[in-house]
Amino acid sequence: MENTTLRHRGRDDDEPSMPGNDRSTSKQRGDGSCCCPMLLPLLLRPRASWIWMYLSKRPKLLFGLGLLSLVFVGCQFIRGIQLSNAVLKEDNDNNDEGSYHQQPQLMWQQTCEASRSGNMHRPPSPPQSNNNNNNTHSLRHQPKLDTFKHNTSFPNKNETSSVVVCTIAIHELPYLTEWAEYNLHVLNVAKLFLYDNANTPELSNWNVDSVSIGREEGSGQNSTHNTNSDKNSRISIIHYPGSKQQGPAYKDCARRALSEGYEYAFFTDVDEFLVLYQHNSITELAVDYLGKGDDDDVRMEVEIDKDEKIIGGRHEHIDEEGKLEEPTTSTLSKLTTERNETRTVGSLGMNFRTLGNNCDIEYKDLPVSKRFQYRVEAAYPMNMYIKSLVKLKWLDLDVNFNDPHFYKLKKDDNGKEAVKIDTNRNVRGGSIHHMRLYDVAAVHHFLFKSLTEYIKKRERGGGTTGPSASLTEKAKRGIDNNGAPIPGGSIYDDEVWKRLVEKVPRYKKFDA
Repeated sequence: MENTTLRHRGRDDDEPSMPGNDRSTSKQRGDGSCCCPMLLPLLLRPRASWIWMYLSKRPKLLFGLGLLSLVFVGCQFIRGIQLSNAVLKEDNDNNDEGSYHQQPQLMWQQTCEASRSGNMHRPPSPPQSNNNNNNTHSLRHQPKLDTFKHNTSFPNKNETSSVVVCTIAIHELPYLTEWAEYNLHVLNVAKLFLYDNANTPELSNWNVDSVSIGREEGSGQNSTHNTNSDKNSRISIIHYPGSKQQGPAYKDCARRALSEGYEYAFFTDVDEFLVLYQHNSITELAVDYLGKGDDDDVRMEVEIDKDEKIIGGRHEHIDEEGKLEEPTTSTLSKLTTERNETRTVGSLGMNFRTLGNNCDIEYKDLPVSKRFQYRVEAAYPMNMYIKSLVKLKWLDLDVNFNDPHFYKLKKDDNGKEAVKIDTNRNVRGGSIHHMRLYDVAAVHHFLFKSLTEYIKKRERGGGTTGPSASLTEKAKRGIDNNGAPIPGGSIYDDEVWKRLVEKVPRYKKFDA
């Protein structure tokens, strides 16, 4: 009995389950492991001799039991390996939480920094406008009298601007003040129309009054009135929720601007900053290229081919692989001039200049134009796209605005549609200018910012296309829309930052 009692106290079902106890773990996990191999000691006891005598007379049964025991032993061995791997994996996950998601980002960062190594440089400084001469650009680019017909005189630099900016934003509060101050105080636009695309009004939380901080002037147009209830407000906020609302918002903005007596509109986004190299303000640029008032439209001679299309004005477009479809030699040979005719200029397109993301992964609480001061090469595909400055009287408001880069223009009294030109005064069609012109103006596009900011941008989607699962997945792997690694930028360019610091002195503290 004593031996029986001791053996009973040693039974596993009377012990608490402990880590490392295979049998208790097996029953606790319910994983189907069997303890049949533990029958072997029973067969080895002295009292079990009758069992051996029985089995010795039945060799086939003995062989079968032996084979079955080997199967059980093998099963337990394999199960032990699986459990060991599971424990190791669990330990690794606990020790490196989040490393799976961070690894692609860290790999992208290393690749980005390696690609910039030894390749970063500063280009020659671009020509600067002379603040004492309002006719700088018209003197450098005097239009030919037989081609362009308009008055090239500029307004006084203190004259009230007649250019508005139209934009739609969602989750852009960290960047909005810097962008607004740049447009109001550097470009000297007359008014900002901000369309709040969030489902719940988001811009109501924006401290709009902060936009006027830092201005030395205290009167005239340089003073910023910021409330919608003020008829002299230079900022108007319109709640405009919904998916793919960029086109409708821009169209609504154009109608509002016309009703309030403004003459021009620049359609842009919060991550875009227009840099002027030859003009003192956006009004000077508009008057130079589009004319001022109803009696001063810009007219130009254009060449018409046999298909009644303007030569040079055919819409360039991107193929399914994201590459520009340029005219072939055979196509160009067919574009012979049938006649010349005069058209009105209604819109000016200016190329993107894309800024790299400095190989940053996380957001930093600094102005965007301070954080990112290295742009990518001109050949970068996104630089083909343009943004448009439009003379509102020629904007066709009877059609949908399906493309945020260019817009359909009206016909004149002779039934001839107004044309869009580039900064070289050549007629262009569509949303891209593959020549990438930067001598007069450029839209500095802070497309990426840090990698985490770019991922969020892709998750919320574009204003005309909505979210894209494929683009979001690419962003998470550090890949841009064209399938290439997101560029860090290699050409130093602080043009936006220099202009902002000059016009809004409070930004100087970030250079300290």
